[in-house]
Amino acid sequence: MIKPRKTVKNFAPYIAGRPIEEIKRIYKLKKVIKLASNENPYPPPKSVQDAIKNYAGAVNRYPDSNGWQLKKAIAKNFGVKISNVFLGNGTDEIIEILAKAFLEKTDEIIVSKHAFIRYKMAADLMDAKTKTIPMTPHQDTGGGFTHDLKKMALSATKKTKFIFIANPNNPTGTYNTNSEIKEMFEILKKKKLNPVVVFDEAYHDFVEAKDYSSAINYFKKGMKNICVLRTFSKIFALAGLRLGFAIGDEKIFEILERIRPPFNTTLLSQKAGICAIREKNYIKIIKKRILSEKKKLLKKLEISGFEVIPSQTNLLLVNVKNGRSVFKKLLERGVIVRAMDEYELPQYIRVTIGTPHENRIFLRELLHLKKMKNEE
Repeated sequence: MIKPRKTVKNFAPYIAGRPIEEIKRIYKLKKVIKLASNENPYPPPKSVQDAIKNYAGAVNRYPDSNGWQLKKAIAKNFGVKISNVFLGNGTDEIIEILAKAFLEKTDEIIVSKHAFIRYKMAADLMDAKTKTIPMTPHQDTGGGFTHDLKKMALSATKKTKFIFIANPNNPTGTYNTNSEIKEMFEILKKKKLNPVVVFDEAYHDFVEAKDYSSAINYFKKGMKNICVLRTFSKIFALAGLRLGFAIGDEKIFEILERIRPPFNTTLLSQKAGICAIREKNYIKIIKKRILSEKKKLLKKLEISGFEVIPSQTNLLLVNVKNGRSVFKKLLERGVIVRAMDEYELPQYIRVTIGTPHENRIFLRELLHLKKMKNEE
């Protein structure tokens, strides 16, 4: 048998959220709810569904490999040039293509502890080094558990190719302020370093904080060493179509375009994306609905005695003392959440904000487990 690269031989795959049908089959359940992957619990708007239906009969042909019409729609939405837009099969693919295009064995990336694990995985795949910086300490007052941008900048060296910042962050739900981002760039400038700072803004549309600012604003003001990732998988409700995009310097994207797989976005995902990005009213309604449910669920969890990390996303990180155990027991009862041991947060589970009905079921089952534990 052909031997894989040494790195690949020892490479651990990313573990995605468990699918509903699998849990039904394994546990012989008729009803299962999924609150594990931070998806929008509501279907996409009718215009998007209609676009998918209308082009379903055309899938015998390859899509536009360049995705020009979708890039044009994204560029118009954000006020950038078409050449400043790069498309991917989800942002996961873009992260991996960035690593494949630019990382050598002698390079390093900087990430925050408890950040999205795919950044480190991309560096590992290319045998590059990952420098992990601890988050700011968590405090009972609601502070902490955020990227320490100052320390991340101070730790940068000439070997640093990328600094990855999830803002807001998955899985903690926390965010970094505009002033913290400015300070980070000032430190890098004083050190005469110019790594590409990759801002993963998958959860941007759920943010309510007044001192938050998208990194796209920095790019539009002339900063070239920025790459901003966005996804159609969250508030746009297109997780099943796998579509993401990046906004950044055309010189970076010219390199990425050379090595990306041809037809990496499908005909249906492109047409759906064009419609979705125009649906401003849908986004407004869904944001209001999900954030309202988040506040209700947060209040009920805290009243019930659970510590919950303050979140600017559509997820909550809940301290249940033993996350893996609670995760397994909830699975048996038809509720899929996410255990956090792979993120070095073994006492927590991550729960996506679902519909009111789904949230009630989750809370009911979680409180049932807590009651059983107290009675032992």
